[in-house]
Amino acid sequence: MDIITENDIDEIAARDYLAANRGVELFPRIPDDLTVSTAAKLLHVSEPTIERMVADGQITLTKTAITAYIERNYLANRPINLTQNTPNQPK
Repeated sequence: MDIITENDIDEIAARDYLAANRGVELFPRIPDDLTVSTAAKLLHVSEPTIERMVADGQITLTKTAITAYIERNYLANRPINLTQNTPNQPK
C-alpha cells in the first residue's frame, strides 16, 4: 500500500471532491454546540487560538461554523512547491 504524502495531493481534485460532497457530515458524532477544547481539537490549534478566533469574530463555537471555516481554508496553508528553476528560499 502506498502512503500519500502532502506533496502528492491533487488540489484541484480535492476541491472538486469537497464541492461535490457538500452533504457529507464531516464530524458525525460531534454535538452542534462545541467547547473551546473540542473546537481546538477539530482545527488542530491551541485553545488560546480558538479563544482569539471567537473574540475576533472569525468563528463561533458551533459545528456549522467550524465546518465552514475548514471549507474556506482547506489547503490554504500548504507550502508552495518550488520548481527546479526557482532559487531556494532562505531558511
